[in-house]
Amino acid sequence: MSAVSSDEEDYMSDAFLQKCADTRPGLVPKRIHDRYEKEKKQKESQKQNKTVSKQKLEIIQREAGLSSSIPTESKGFALLQKMGYKPGQGIGKLGTGRIEPVPIEVKNNRLGLGKDTEMKRKAIEMNTMRSMMAVKRLKTDEKQRNNFLDRMREKFSTQSVDRDLRMAQNVCIQLDKEQGLTEPGEVFFWPASCLPSQENEGDDLQPNDFQEEKDDSDVDEVLDCPAYMEFSEFERLDILTRYLRNAYFYCQWCGVKYNDKLDLDTNCPGNTSEAHE
Repeated sequence: MSAVSSDEEDYMSDAFLQKCADTRPGLVPKRIHDRYEKEKKQKESQKQNKTVSKQKLEIIQREAGLSSSIPTESKGFALLQKMGYKPGQGIGKLGTGRIEPVPIEVKNNRLGLGKDTEMKRKAIEMNTMRSMMAVKRLKTDEKQRNNFLDRMREKFSTQSVDRDLRMAQNVCIQLDKEQGLTEPGEVFFWPASCLPSQENEGDDLQPNDFQEEKDDSDVDEVLDCPAYMEFSEFERLDILTRYLRNAYFYCQWCGVKYNDKLDLDTNCPGNTSEAHE
């Protein structure tokens, strides 16, 4: 084979390949790719907006026709003018009736005439009834809650008064015995279990006449006597605490026996538990 002449190009050399365009595949820059996607979405959106369904087009045309007035050049308008109609005037002899035409409601279901109106009326009545029942239920719940709170307050108040009365009775019998008293000023000043026996009433009382523990029947007899039942639990507590304050300068809620009346009036806030809160 003869040698290749020096003036002919070597198709296998790098100099020949550099003259060719670089058509190798590569990645599109992100900025260009985002712009392309954005333009693609805009074109699709514009295409969808231009495409209007037949049903929607009919609705638009119908609403436009119903909302427009009768053209003055139409024969119908000329006939109305001959009958005395004037543009903008209401119907009726006085012209105070309806100005706008009765709106046309296109039925989109197979329900009978007036069925939609009846269903709407029933729905309104049902919602009204539900609202009334909800209000009534709230009022009932509020009343029941208030009654419950009142019962609980009364219950705890009664328990508190009963507890304070028993404490005051224990203090009273201790102070009375220190003064040598053999019987309480009132039957409820001392605990019922510590009252003198009824058999010795009117006789000279002996030390063993004070029973530390009475039978249940004896206690019930004391609690049922007229002198005990004459006052309520709260009244018995009030009378007893006043007795302790006047006779011994003792305050039930301070738990202190003061030196004298001046000391009691100066340092004690009052003869109620609320005054000591």
